[in-house]
Amino acid sequence: MPSLTTTTAASSQVSLSLKASSSSSPAAPSPSAASSANSTLRSLYPRAAKAFLQRDVALTHSLLASAFSVLEQAPPGTPDALATPRRKWEILRITFETTLYAAPPAPDPAALPPALRAHLMLSPEPFVATTHARALQLFTPADRAQPSAAFLPAQILVTLALASLKLDCTAVGRSMVEDWLARRGQEDVAEDAAGYAKVLELYCLHLLPRLEEWDYADDFLRYEHELPADTRKYSPCVRVSGSPMNIVDDPLTSTAVFWVAGHF
Repeated sequence: MPSLTTTTAASSQVSLSLKASSSSSPAAPSPSAASSANSTLRSLYPRAAKAFLQRDVALTHSLLASAFSVLEQAPPGTPDALATPRRKWEILRITFETTLYAAPPAPDPAALPPALRAHLMLSPEPFVATTHARALQLFTPADRAQPSAAFLPAQILVTLALASLKLDCTAVGRSMVEDWLARRGQEDVAEDAAGYAKVLELYCLHLLPRLEEWDYADDFLRYEHELPADTRKYSPCVRVSGSPMNIVDDPLTSTAVFWVAGHF
């Protein structure tokens, strides 16, 4: 398999900074505490999702803040008692912030909550790198010395990669995926074959083609050995009038990803 590069320096630096800011982590929640937190998070989620769809920025941000306040009191362990709500809320947060970044609310972005406004004032690459670093912090167990992509769920990585495509910082998305692939299997984390396939779908059919890395994508799939053979035969190397196909119009909000048939 071709060699994998490490994640961006910006993301690594922010990861270390975020981890250092939480010098003492609370103990893992008891089953009753986890159940109570789960109930609270479950009751908040429909309201937050509805507020997001209605473009109610203040309410969405407020509900997200409430949810992550609950999650911060129950850091991830092994296993994570709040794994499912943690994933759902982080996907919503990334999608919400990326959507705001791409289309700031009119007429006065200054009316945004200060913490959110500061995050949205970053340039695209640091914005995505910081969002990635925050996700690493959120999913890495509290007893680890520093955040690691080995603990990042595939669904979160896919959302981050789609955000990088939406904001035209594809190289950052590529780096995040390659860091995840390089660290995959290094920790005692349940395998997610479907998630792995989705990550490779984005990597080989969207990220690498956007960077004109057609040959690298072909080589990667040629040496990849976990996907079924009938899946690996799909190739990203399809062009229209000498140019790459634009296979993602709005990568973050669209759930359709197009497999393009080809041959090695």
